[in-house]
Amino acid sequence: MNKLKFLKINGLKFVTVVLLCALTTCTLMLSKGSTLFIVSQIQTSVEPKFAKHCFDEFCDERLEAGPVKVEENASSSWMWTLLIALIFPDVLSFVQSGFMMFTLGRSRPNISCIFITLFSKIAQTIGTCILFFIALPELSAAEGAIVTAGLLLKCFIDARKKRSWIDVFAVSCQFGTLILWVALRSHHSQIWSLPIGLFLSSLGWWAAWLPQTDADDTNGPCGVFKKMRDLSKKTEVNRKEKHCLNLIVSLCKIITALTFCFASSELRNILPKYEMKASYEKTFQTVTMPGQPGFGIPLNETLDVLNMVCIPNNLPTTTTIRSEKLQVKINGESVRTGVNVAYPDEDDCTAYWKRDCSYFPPNLPYPSLNYVICPKGKGFGSNISDFVCINMETCCQPLNETDCGSRTKYTGSCLNVDSVERSFKFPNDSSEFRNESGDFIWSLVLEESAIIIYPIVALAIQISSTYLAYWLCYFACQSQVQRECFAIPISLSQILLLVMLLFMCREFSADPCSYKGYFPSGIFFNCNERTFKSFFEHNWMFILVSLSQAWITIQIWFPKSEKLAQDIFVDSFYESLLIEQSMIFRLFQNKKKDKKDKEAMKEAGALPRVIGCATMWHETKQEMELLLHSVMDMNEDPQDNFTWKQRIFFDDAFEDNGCVNEYVLQLFEAMHRVHQKRKIVEPPTPILKDTSYGGSITWQLHNTKGHDGTKVVCHLKDKNKVRKKKRWS
Repeated sequence: MNKLKFLKINGLKFVTVVLLCALTTCTLMLSKGSTLFIVSQIQTSVEPKFAKHCFDEFCDERLEAGPVKVEENASSSWMWTLLIALIFPDVLSFVQSGFMMFTLGRSRPNISCIFITLFSKIAQTIGTCILFFIALPELSAAEGAIVTAGLLLKCFIDARKKRSWIDVFAVSCQFGTLILWVALRSHHSQIWSLPIGLFLSSLGWWAAWLPQTDADDTNGPCGVFKKMRDLSKKTEVNRKEKHCLNLIVSLCKIITALTFCFASSELRNILPKYEMKASYEKTFQTVTMPGQPGFGIPLNETLDVLNMVCIPNNLPTTTTIRSEKLQVKINGESVRTGVNVAYPDEDDCTAYWKRDCSYFPPNLPYPSLNYVICPKGKGFGSNISDFVCINMETCCQPLNETDCGSRTKYTGSCLNVDSVERSFKFPNDSSEFRNESGDFIWSLVLEESAIIIYPIVALAIQISSTYLAYWLCYFACQSQVQRECFAIPISLSQILLLVMLLFMCREFSADPCSYKGYFPSGIFFNCNERTFKSFFEHNWMFILVSLSQAWITIQIWFPKSEKLAQDIFVDSFYESLLIEQSMIFRLFQNKKKDKKDKEAMKEAGALPRVIGCATMWHETKQEMELLLHSVMDMNEDPQDNFTWKQRIFFDDAFEDNGCVNEYVLQLFEAMHRVHQKRKIVEPPTPILKDTSYGGSITWQLHNTKGHDGTKVVCHLKDKNKVRKKKRWS
């Protein structure tokens, strides 16, 4: 029975750890992936970014003809999205700190503490803005992932006691890779932004890994570690002062981010206006050149009101008009010139020429010829001229029901994505459709507008996933599963995200419609790499960075945080755009347990006290044993940060003769049996005591895991001493 229970408990723990690890990994990947997606939409110059668009199966000829011109005003929406994602944790910190100051009272920290903290945090905010608003938009998403994962100058915050050649190698990899990678990116227009952004964004975590006790005598070269440790001590504050400090720091970070965003956009002239919009309008402008109208289609025509026919201008002298048959005979050739006639486009099956001259002022030279593009998926259903379909409004038929013959180009179906036909007037002046050489040069410009709401969707995903990832990491460290549910997800998520981005970019480069159902046309990650091989050929040096990072952050695999500890991370909240690094370098790794302080706090009653309460009356032996097993489990659990006591209130515990009843005796047997099942040789001796309400029984459980055994006190109610139904517990 004990083995089965052991397997069930440990099996449940294993499943919980696996699920927590998987969920943390997914949220971290989603957080950084959404961040890189937003960054990919930021433009760094006045000219809009070129984006690949996905068109349907009839658009092959259009794509071969040239790229689609896209004019859009999207920068304002995407930059506001990135800015809100950046300052969201600071807004939360500002609100939380303000509320705590209002409820707990105000206590201002010293000036040196405020100055040092403000300097490091403002520098970090400026560095993050430079990195994400200037440097990363010109890189591919995969390069952005490895830059933010492995190039944050972590050597500045590694201050362990023992230095070795491995430390020197790790630091060399950090600096060497940065210099080499910057040198190879000469095409980057703002190459200075990468090293400066990386350096400044690292300053905010300078004190996270410094030794926190006076016993550590690591001074470092020229005493730099000792000086940094002295600065770190100046930033130590109590709980009330911490709320005041966080309030000031959060407000200054928000102001810094807003100022940088507006100043940078103004200096680089990349935003025409600063509208804060959740969506934007995107306009597709496409230029197409229809084929020359076929033989027999009059180009310039006037209206003969008397005969209700279209008379072409400059007709040959041998022209005869026969209005009763709606025909014009030119040089012996009969040409249909009725009021409404449709002619097929000799090349494109999805468009046709339409002549309509029944609605123009009489005797006024005016073009009556129109070029009509069928709706998406439809084409002109006849290979010869047709005057019936116009009156019946059946000229455009589904392409799968249309005999296109030699008209194999399907440009029109790509141009017109509406559900109705689009008509364009043919010009009256020949200079508008012929050049000096007499070539046919008439072209059309089509526009299509769409309202894009994806910035607000991407922002919601980024904020929610980052916030959830932070609390999952916090819960993992607090529950003492830091290695399984914090270190593994932090390391694994960055590798999985890089592989996923490379795979998606390879598929997207080959076919822009690969992710048609998941991403809108023209909105995707920045992709410069077509294959895995080409990526690693240009970024091979990051293998060394990965090894350097694994060594510098090795302490996350050796947890020191205590169970249910409150100060898991330094500062108040996370850095939303650098969530993995924020979690790694804000982890309070150097807080050492001090047993003397713990004992003093216990004696002073400063530790939280947890009292378990249970009531009994006529419970069965199995129910009593189940309760006592839970008490024993709590007794075996480490109690470093709290004290635990158990109280049992037993109603109607005495017989009329003053002796305890059978259920109290049953509790004695249950206590003895529970100790036997747990193979405890000497069960605790109960201490009996008379009280004003009846009596009490006290068991002092055995000591375990560095703390005194739990005291279990059972209060016995005597109904002769306490009035019936009187609340006494």
